[in-house]
Amino acid sequence: MTLRIGLVGAQFIGNLYLHSMRKVQGGEVVAVASPNSAEEFAGRWGIERHYKDYRSMIEDCELDAVAIAAPNDLHYDVCLAAADAGKHVLCEKPLALSLEEADTIIAACKRAGVVLMYGENLLFAPMYVRLRELARRGKVGDPFLVKQAQCHGGPYSTWFWDVERAGGGALMDLGCHSIHAICWTLGMWPEAVSATLGQFAHGAKTDAEDHAEVTLHFPGGLIGMAEASWAMPGGLDYLEVYGTQGRLTANLERGPAIAMYAAAGEEATGPAHREPAWQYPMYEEAWQFGFEQELQHFVDVCAGREELQSTGEDGRRVLEIIFAAYESARLGRRVELPFWSTAEKAIDLWRETIGE
Repeated sequence: MTLRIGLVGAQFIGNLYLHSMRKVQGGEVVAVASPNSAEEFAGRWGIERHYKDYRSMIEDCELDAVAIAAPNDLHYDVCLAAADAGKHVLCEKPLALSLEEADTIIAACKRAGVVLMYGENLLFAPMYVRLRELARRGKVGDPFLVKQAQCHGGPYSTWFWDVERAGGGALMDLGCHSIHAICWTLGMWPEAVSATLGQFAHGAKTDAEDHAEVTLHFPGGLIGMAEASWAMPGGLDYLEVYGTQGRLTANLERGPAIAMYAAAGEEATGPAHREPAWQYPMYEEAWQFGFEQELQHFVDVCAGREELQSTGEDGRRVLEIIFAAYESARLGRRVELPFWSTAEKAIDLWRETIGE
């Protein structure tokens, strides 16, 4: 039986989902909802039904599940609408803007008896999966430090600059990935957080931080270091494990990739149009970053074939750590976990310090 999925959102992640769904067995996107681009998106991907409003899609279509690839401020409402209609939910990071919203989403999906999967593609990236396996087999001895970096020159859509919609800056956007990947690699959650945030490159565009350094303090003295940045042109995406007998590194930006040397000239692309340079184009980005595997896992979980690996509770824990990191940056000291805040957005804990 095919899992009939309704997609909410028709931009970057929506396109990645549709590209990835070509390789997924047992699932199909049968409808898409987006206020401005649903019709064009549906035509490009061969989706029969399209809607401007996700509520109409959920009410009109025979759906089994809803995949949410919409801006952060819509996650809460779409999750609740899907759960109330008895649909399984795949929600992109972050799960919600506030801890209270996250708790309400989790409770609603439990009452409805539907799957709530927190969308973290890095948990399914083949290189990261292999690194985690090697670390847990003791190939580098006992791990004592795990680093993960999610960095680039700025977000792909303008709504990210609006803290009312995004809930934060680079930490909220990219730190979700880093924090979850580190905790997943170690198989535990931290007991405290220390963080430093700053505005360095994009202060004219946003009230949010564009660079964040977060230290995760784990039981037994283990350390996690998460770097999230919109102020790093060229980008970084790596996971490293330091152990007592060695080190593991997985670099998603460089491998598996094709090595290409491009000379300067009008026909060259990327930085090579200015000067000769080595470039490393990926040959299957969606697979390398785990999107195909993530979607296949969601389909298999909804069909009862697999146990959920990335739960709503996981997403809530990641959000809690992010809230604690903003609080740490405000106070200039370590913040213990668990941490609770009634703030509507994580960045509200830190934003008042900007410009001081």
